[in-house]
Amino acid sequence: MSFFSAFYGYLTFRKLIKKKNNKKIVFFSESKNYRNYLINLIKILDKDSNLSIFYITSDINDFDQISNRIKPIYIGNGFCRILLFSLINCDILIMTLTDLGNHEIKKSRFCKNYVYIFHSLVSTHKCYTHKAFKNYDVILCNGEYQLKELRYCENFFNFNRKKIFNTGYLYLENLVENKSKNLQQNKILFAPSWNKSLKNLFDDYADKIIGSLLEKEYKTILRTHPETINRSKMNLKKIKKKFSNNNNFQLNTDLQNLRPYNESCMLITDNGGIALEYIITQKKPVIYIDYVEKIHNEFFDKLGLHTIEDKFKKEIGTIIRIDQLEKIEFYIQQAKINFSEKINKIDELIAQHGLITKNQSNNSKDAILKILN
Repeated sequence: MSFFSAFYGYLTFRKLIKKKNNKKIVFFSESKNYRNYLINLIKILDKDSNLSIFYITSDINDFDQISNRIKPIYIGNGFCRILLFSLINCDILIMTLTDLGNHEIKKSRFCKNYVYIFHSLVSTHKCYTHKAFKNYDVILCNGEYQLKELRYCENFFNFNRKKIFNTGYLYLENLVENKSKNLQQNKILFAPSWNKSLKNLFDDYADKIIGSLLEKEYKTILRTHPETINRSKMNLKKIKKKFSNNNNFQLNTDLQNLRPYNESCMLITDNGGIALEYIITQKKPVIYIDYVEKIHNEFFDKLGLHTIEDKFKKEIGTIIRIDQLEKIEFYIQQAKINFSEKINKIDELIAQHGLITKNQSNNSKDAILKILN
């Protein structure tokens, strides 16, 4: 049934886009969990009657209508998606998908501009492959730090020079807009990052960490990364079965649900961008479990560039080694003390890295209109 639904979506999209004579902008989402990163820009562009906006998705559950003009079109993640991307005809295609052209999704000669929007605040040269952004025409950056990194890597790897705009992180805007005061002092958000390495925190220690927190009578929210759901289905199933009857355990797989940010008093993670989001918008402590580094760029050590995530980790976070998990209660209390002493460094690090934290939607809209003109 999903194939027929995808094929119907493919035909629907082809029919709709042919009817439009004005500028065509297409947004693609890998799943409904990536909608958060695109939605504010979609809505602000939708106000311009001179533009035709389309939203295509690989998630059959990503069906909520965005506006009167924009209804999600399901294209699956198989043959229909490959076919659509190879033939797509539009002025701009906007995605959060890395490594365009390096896997089954290729560039179409009928699409004028491929635009990348970040779905994380992390630096561009550690958690991403060295070719992750190579084939994009335009990149909307979170701030000056990413622009400098991308320009440096263009020179280092002799990549073609692309258009780069400092617009700010759209999801940060979303988090701020949905921030509320529902803090529960004994509720902890546990959000391990995903890693291409088979050795990773979720698969190896999530069970133990959740068990330890529940034993200490902390309400515990496990927030999964979309890649974790895809890559660690069996371990996730085991965790659900083991803790589902514990009233203090909550599984959060729907990343459109932002309550865990607001309700938790602290975040426990290892790598990944959620720590930056949490520190900057919630201004609450973060414990980093030091286990396996998330390095997806094989040339990372040769580049000689620091990363924003490591800077925040060392200067604001509380770090616990994996062999110290039995002392997690001590580190939770220590993190609260440490953070109260370091909270003033947040704005300092934001300024130091040129991270844009205001007007992200308007900045992004202006960049899109410049590209069209």
